[in-house]
Amino acid sequence: MKAEIPGRLRGLFFVLLFFLPVLLSAHPHMQFNSTAEFVWEGKKLAGVFLEWQFDSFFSADIIRAYDVNADGSFDEAETRAVFEGAFSNLRHYYFFTFIRQGDRRETPASVEKFSAFQRNGTLVYRFYVDLRSWNAGTLHLAVYDYTFFCDIRYPDGNPVTLRYDREQVLPRWEIRENRNNPVYYNPLGDIEDTTVYYEWKPGLETYYPREITIYYE
Repeated sequence: MKAEIPGRLRGLFFVLLFFLPVLLSAHPHMQFNSTAEFVWEGKKLAGVFLEWQFDSFFSADIIRAYDVNADGSFDEAETRAVFEGAFSNLRHYYFFTFIRQGDRRETPASVEKFSAFQRNGTLVYRFYVDLRSWNAGTLHLAVYDYTFFCDIRYPDGNPVTLRYDREQVLPRWEIRENRNNPVYYNPLGDIEDTTVYYEWKPGLETYYPREITIYYE
């Protein structure tokens, strides 16, 4: 799936990183862990909550900027400010979320139920992607940045949870690399480089997105 990248920087989501010299040398410039909680309503897959826990550098800047009263949490107004100033711009990058089933490939046009909170001094985003329009069967979902500005990882342990009624459905999951959909990036790209490469060229590195595959009937 090809995408047009807006001719501008990544907005306030990344602008604070300009002040972090240790991150300016090469792609990726930041890292976070992503987990997924898939939710069923009866036999129907309803959606997925994605949760992102950020690196200490980005966490520190967002907390400093938006936890106005420095109480270690984001109240309703502060959460709204985080959403508007440090998250909503990701709609231009499909919220780093890519879904496929058979020949159908889509990205979410919007997300719901956004929250921001602090966990042991690090920043966490949590939001919901509606999946009710997808059919039962096998569904693939990957979270990655196709410019590789961000290195997004699934943490060790239990990166995926399934919430369902055992009397209605018995889903299972696995994670595999999608070797058919490589992402090429310039490891020496500076912080303003959001180039998308659709073919390998000398000097580029290759990243294979890791897909969460859900099986259910």
